[in-house]
Amino acid sequence: MTNRLDEHLSARFQSCCLNYNDLIKKLFGDELGIDKHLSISLQFSSIGRDQVESLKAASELPAHIRAYIDAFDEQLTDAEFNDPRFAYRVLFVPKSASRKGKTDQVIEFIRPDSELAKDANRQYAVIKEIEKKKYLPKQVVAIMQSSGYKKFKMHHHTQLWKQENAKNPGNGLGVMVVDTWHWYEEWITHVKEHCSENEVIYT
Repeated sequence: MTNRLDEHLSARFQSCCLNYNDLIKKLFGDELGIDKHLSISLQFSSIGRDQVESLKAASELPAHIRAYIDAFDEQLTDAEFNDPRFAYRVLFVPKSASRKGKTDQVIEFIRPDSELAKDANRQYAVIKEIEKKKYLPKQVVAIMQSSGYKKFKMHHHTQLWKQENAKNPGNGLGVMVVDTWHWYEEWITHVKEHCSENEVIYT
């Protein structure tokens, strides 16, 4: 057993699950299908730049296993290789709801004739990185003041991020660009919540 197989074979594992469920329903009836109980898989880790790099670093298979997979794939026709019953490939794109109350969309379906889809058919996994909007510290302070917290100053902001160790990369609240720290939207939301909880101090 090796977790290094996952990157190369995960699309095929997914097809096995779908094929298994299809056969259950064909043999025993739709009412006994397991898709109504186990229809969505949940991922227990986010996929960011660090995770992508670690996947790439751990992706090398032993030569004899790689050779076996390549030899097997070479015997398949293009139709067989691209058949979702052989390997089910889904493009995952991180998306955020634009306003409260609107459901986040976890999976985005793309047109099969798009360039991205064509690329997906040649790979086992496709990760689309999305550039997050970034804010300088002075912009964070300006946003708070324009939101009604006129007394929120730069030293309050500095005290807050130090107190909460907010620049720890593991928190995902910002990023260092060249020599300057930039904050993400998540930090803006957090600072607004802080100001709201301490409205007497900042208004």
